[in-house]
Amino acid sequence: MVDFLIQIFRSSYETLYIATFIVAVFLFISGLDDLFVDIYYWLHYIFNRRKFNKFRYERREKIINLPEKPIAIYIPAWHEHDVIDTMLLNAVKTIQYSNYDIFVGVYPNDPATIRKVEEVSRRHPNVHAVISDNPGPTTKANNLNQIHEGMIKWENKTGKRYEIIVMHDSEDVIHPMSLKVHNALIPEFDMVQLPVFPLHTDHMNLVHWTYADEFAENHTKDLFARQYFSGFVPSAGVGTAFNRWIIEFIGSSYAKNIFRTKCLTEDYDLALRLALGKANMLFAYKPFGIDCATRGYFPHTMQAAIRQKSRWITGICLQSWQTIGWRGDARFKFVLYRDRKAVITNMVNFLAYIVVIYLMLYELVRLGFSAYRDLPSIVTQNTTLWYLVIIDTLLMIWRMLHRFISVKRVYGVFAALLSIIRSPVSNIINFSATSRALYMFAKSLLSKKELKWEKTRHHFPAVSVPREWPR
Repeated sequence: MVDFLIQIFRSSYETLYIATFIVAVFLFISGLDDLFVDIYYWLHYIFNRRKFNKFRYERREKIINLPEKPIAIYIPAWHEHDVIDTMLLNAVKTIQYSNYDIFVGVYPNDPATIRKVEEVSRRHPNVHAVISDNPGPTTKANNLNQIHEGMIKWENKTGKRYEIIVMHDSEDVIHPMSLKVHNALIPEFDMVQLPVFPLHTDHMNLVHWTYADEFAENHTKDLFARQYFSGFVPSAGVGTAFNRWIIEFIGSSYAKNIFRTKCLTEDYDLALRLALGKANMLFAYKPFGIDCATRGYFPHTMQAAIRQKSRWITGICLQSWQTIGWRGDARFKFVLYRDRKAVITNMVNFLAYIVVIYLMLYELVRLGFSAYRDLPSIVTQNTTLWYLVIIDTLLMIWRMLHRFISVKRVYGVFAALLSIIRSPVSNIINFSATSRALYMFAKSLLSKKELKWEKTRHHFPAVSVPREWPR
């Protein structure tokens, strides 16, 4: 057996060396821009905290008695009969705001969801079902455009005019104070994004927790840095509020569609167009001293996570590159690069596991059996590859430390420790999702068929207010 391995190692030495070198170079490049963002964040966090995290240190009382602007909440729904009524009832029960309406976009060939929404609407007149002109599924963007048209029809019927539009999904647990926050910050800001954090669940549910790890880092650190650095805050699609007039102005340039119907990540696309138009965007973490975030359950299975993330990667990395290109100044291009580099880094990170395992086996045989010590070393001391491996290792430790700090802020020490163990699971999901996204995108280009909305099955928690929220 060992002799067989030696033959493989001898014949694959050059391939292994090249693969190791390529992986090391890509990890080094990716690690450097991550390091820059981290240092940028900490410098501003330490020396410019009050300006960096605007409104966190404002008093809660400041927003309580402000006049309430009319707010419209958009919720697209396709086969959401399992959760939509529970979600809506929880929202109208807990939201501490009176001047709002909820518009739920449904499809004529989805009678179960229509029935559930209309049942809630009969009890709560501020909940409205907007039935699409087209059967589902379409893209989520198409659904949202139909909701917008339905809202305008309601305005024409009632004479009411909404000033703020808030986006949510059918699995969201909306924070009771979120509309108060949006009411206070718009129209000073054209778009306000609140944090999104997956709900606490059993730690054995590794797939769900990989989302928690990623959102914790993005929504307690990275979005601060990119907001201050470039002015571009990507919309998460939930917990996002827009100045109604600014997005209609943007939409007038795109055949009167606020959301581009061919785009799979309509939220990111709209925020990107707003940023290019110099809109004033804000990421609001704990605004006015309130731990105000949107919570929800995320996919619990590998298959569901891969489907959802492949849609995100297609829209953010591939479609935005295709439609928007590389616009903006150097700072703006840098954040676009960071968004789109996932297509490469997700593949390289997975390849790194294969290379490391193969390399460890190679060195184990080379050093463990004296008869085979004539095998050449892959990583020789004081070579370029040697230094790259050392730097990459230090950058990896740095990344793990920041992931730990971010997860601890939201979920505590135990979850933060487990985030290190969950990292391989996250990388496997991201690799699979990227592979699928590339395949589906290429297939769509070759067949000239539009990509459709691949629905993620949603779950709603049994309790109305998560334990993370102070009452």
